[in-house]
Amino acid sequence: MKLPEAIDTTDIRASDGVYAVMVNNAPLLTPKGHPVHVASWELANAIADELMAEGILDLQRLTLYSLYATQRDFIEDRIEATIGAILQHLPGDFALHPDADPALAAKQLAAWAPLLTFLRNIGPEVPVARPLQEVQIPWELTEALRMQLLTMHPAQLTVVMQAVSNLGSVSLGLMLAQLAIEEDRAVAALTATASHMAGRSADEREQQALFVAETHRVVRRLLRYVRLSS
Repeated sequence: MKLPEAIDTTDIRASDGVYAVMVNNAPLLTPKGHPVHVASWELANAIADELMAEGILDLQRLTLYSLYATQRDFIEDRIEATIGAILQHLPGDFALHPDADPALAAKQLAAWAPLLTFLRNIGPEVPVARPLQEVQIPWELTEALRMQLLTMHPAQLTVVMQAVSNLGSVSLGLMLAQLAIEEDRAVAALTATASHMAGRSADEREQQALFVAETHRVVRRLLRYVRLSS
């Protein structure tokens, strides 16, 4: 499916309660050829405005369009498979793997406290792995999370899957999808390790600042997508 190389104009067309995003006077499509049709004017308008500001379609960058394309092309028709894939990543959730260094582990666990509390409120005590050991997830917790995921809208599942794939955390994905964590707390959880490891040189401080800024952008985009899709 050939997508437009440059974006000159955007527009919104409404029909029967559905809003279609137009680019260069043609319907905007996903990479698999599905038209971008949404039930929310706010989401359609936000996608159009963002594309106009970007000027190009960059599928390697997390945008409202790329989130919708993921949802439409890979999530909506594969709900059960998506939930299964999410749960397979639960043992690798970074919040269950503090570092062997006690000083770093203390900072990690403090920043990850909202994620661990979220999991503990769902099911049995969540095991935290010792270094280089796998986590054994209680069956009851897995099934409780499965039930939560089954109640979610495809847009929410898309956010969870993005958090699993790009941020390394099922628990954070669930909290973002349910708007159960603020942006600053999410970013603190994601950057705790890097902040501890960052050096003191000007170049290292600059790289850390860029990493934190990009993490804010990603988290803000995920939260916005949930809000606009609800």
